[in-house]
Amino acid sequence: MDSQPQDDPRAQARAEDDRLVARALGGDGQAFEALYERHRHTVFKVAFGMTRNPEDALDIVQETFLKAHRSLGRFERRASVVTWLCQIAVHLAIDLSRRRKVRQAEPLDERLVADGVEGPSQGGGPAQAVAPPQGAQARELQAALDQALAKLSEKHRTVFVLYTVKGLSYKEIADAVGISIGTVMSRLFYARKNLQAMLGEFAPS
Repeated sequence: MDSQPQDDPRAQARAEDDRLVARALGGDGQAFEALYERHRHTVFKVAFGMTRNPEDALDIVQETFLKAHRSLGRFERRASVVTWLCQIAVHLAIDLSRRRKVRQAEPLDERLVADGVEGPSQGGGPAQAVAPPQGAQARELQAALDQALAKLSEKHRTVFVLYTVKGLSYKEIADAVGISIGTVMSRLFYARKNLQAMLGEFAPS
């Protein structure tokens, strides 16, 4: 017998988020605090991937949830809560990068290094990129990858970060950024292509 929708962890998480949103709209302050605790780490990862700076990322996390709280009544629930929050964070990060020069970024988060520049396969097959090295090369790759991501165009870095760090599907990225799925695929392809060119020395022989 087919699994019921309620057996899907993602469906369960979305249902719980929807319940918390309904409670928050009803005046339950603790419900919004629960949403914050559930998703603040994800929003931070997206913000850090965009800004390359932990202090900026922390500021964006705060601004994201403040803006979400003010806009909660206008949340249409066509996308999941976490996709909506990521969308807010992405736009705040883009606004920040336009307003001022990004400070020296700290090394990219360990998960991205451990995964090389590969992303999850959901929504479009396995990502083809640079395989993660072992031993002493890991630290070199971390620095090189951090610098390479900073050199990507804003639009390409946005899609790459949402796909690799957050693990969003093509459709979720399209909803978050406000572009078509085809454009997501195109930008992700060029992001990978450029990263491969910049990180060619780390490619397996």
